[in-house]
Amino acid sequence: IKAQKLQKSYGSLTVLSDVSFSLGQGQKAALVGHNGTGKTTLLKIVAGLESQDAGKIDIASDACIGYLPQDTSLSGNESIVDYLRQVSGIDMLEKEIESLSAELGDPQKVRRYGDVHSKYEHLGGYSFTHKAEVILSGFGLEDVGLDRPLSNLSSGQKSKVTLAGILLKGVDLLLLDEPTNNLDLPALIWLEDFLKKSEASCIIVSHDRRFLDKVVRKIFELDWHTRTLTVTGGAYSDYLEMMAKRVAGQKAEYKLQQEEIERL
Repeated sequence: IKAQKLQKSYGSLTVLSDVSFSLGQGQKAALVGHNGTGKTTLLKIVAGLESQDAGKIDIASDACIGYLPQDTSLSGNESIVDYLRQVSGIDMLEKEIESLSAELGDPQKVRRYGDVHSKYEHLGGYSFTHKAEVILSGFGLEDVGLDRPLSNLSSGQKSKVTLAGILLKGVDLLLLDEPTNNLDLPALIWLEDFLKKSEASCIIVSHDRRFLDKVVRKIFELDWHTRTLTVTGGAYSDYLEMMAKRVAGQKAEYKLQQEEIERL
């Protein structure tokens, strides 16, 4: 993904101004900044849920994007497994395979069948139920049956099921807005391990310092005053140390300025 000179305003309020960054395959970045600096807005623009006023974003045309919002509100009486099959695309692929299998006398249908079947295998369609159970177990939902209706889940359980659905999609780019909010420690550790092993690129908004330290090696900082974005490398703790030195330097500079003003 490559973003160039993104701008976004709501009326007279400028949220993003001249925001540029790039993220390579498999790279994990933390998106940081004070509340109200536009972190969620930027994630929504990358996810294609909102449009920028200016600038452009280049994302590989075949890239699969998974976006986890802060507030997840699953509704309906469908079961967990039916929901996961739908959002992962497995259900649609199975229906298309079944439809195409009756028309394999057509060369075009044969090629399409091969493409769909390949994607189905890539998503682990033949072992989908097992994969779903492994991920839900990682989130501490091993005692919640796959046939449990979504309407019978707590808000925390719904967040975990939503995240499981995103991870089962085989995404190339993960956009996670406060994914740690509804996760207990075992689930958090499992997610850390999953993301570290995943080949997907990630942009993560989180206030959990330990989680970011374990997962990211790139920092995207949105500035409250300039509404621009600064990119730094390293772990989150390295970024915090750099920020502490910057603030200490600014305080020392301010003190010298005040002393000079007093002298004059």
